[in-house]
Amino acid sequence: MLRHPAASTGYGQSGEHAPSPGFASLNSRAGLLCADQRHSGHGNDYRNGVSVIASVAVAAWIVWQAKTSALLKDQLIPQIPSRRQTFSLARTQMAFWFLIVLISFLYLFIKTGSTLVLTTQALMLMGISAATAGGGIAVDHVRDTTEDAVNDALQALGLNSYQDVVSLEAEIAAMTAEGDALTAPGKARLNDRLLLLQTCRNRTAPYETRGWFRDLTTDIDGAALHRLQAVIWTAVVGGIFVYQVFRTGIMPNLDENLLLLMGISGAGYVGFKSGETQY
Repeated sequence: MLRHPAASTGYGQSGEHAPSPGFASLNSRAGLLCADQRHSGHGNDYRNGVSVIASVAVAAWIVWQAKTSALLKDQLIPQIPSRRQTFSLARTQMAFWFLIVLISFLYLFIKTGSTLVLTTQALMLMGISAATAGGGIAVDHVRDTTEDAVNDALQALGLNSYQDVVSLEAEIAAMTAEGDALTAPGKARLNDRLLLLQTCRNRTAPYETRGWFRDLTTDIDGAALHRLQAVIWTAVVGGIFVYQVFRTGIMPNLDENLLLLMGISGAGYVGFKSGETQY
């Protein structure tokens, strides 16, 4: 029996190829795969966005705390308010590495959903910065500094903290407000309190902050090489760390010599700090 040409050739009456059931199934699977890939891509974009926003928020909070509190300050002269205390290089380094590792961890955790993202090198960098900070604080407590002399002199005058300075300013303002009604003994006390306040300001002024970068890289005699090299190497290695995290999606395994360099830099800072003159 003769069959219709369309039945034997797979072409319909219009001359177009009629897709087989297997071919249609393959197209359907390909469409589902593309849809899954698009959905996965949107999910990755969402997680990347959330991780970046979280990282920026944490960084902004720490920077704000650093500017408005004594979080990164030396606090060697308590009669100076926190906002005018000098920035500590050791504390800043410690906060720097804490911030970098924390942001990297949050970024990778939100992106991958895994907590197994920390590396030995990341922990070693935090350890080096913590040891440097501890060494710097120990040096400040052991050695006799000009800051100690200023603090002792002001305490002898009855000014033990910045709160005492605030109370002194309030007392002066109250007596000044009395104007002509102020008695002769009151005027004498007012002059005495004004002299005390001016003495405090004169003695503390050289030890107030001159800006974040200058505080980190100089002492009272000017630029200090051991401080400058510590700042530069910390910034370089930190930049490499962050770049590798965002480029590869994992925390980097840094070269051992680079970690050794950071340790030497920190040890050099602590060693030279014992003989430097600070603000």
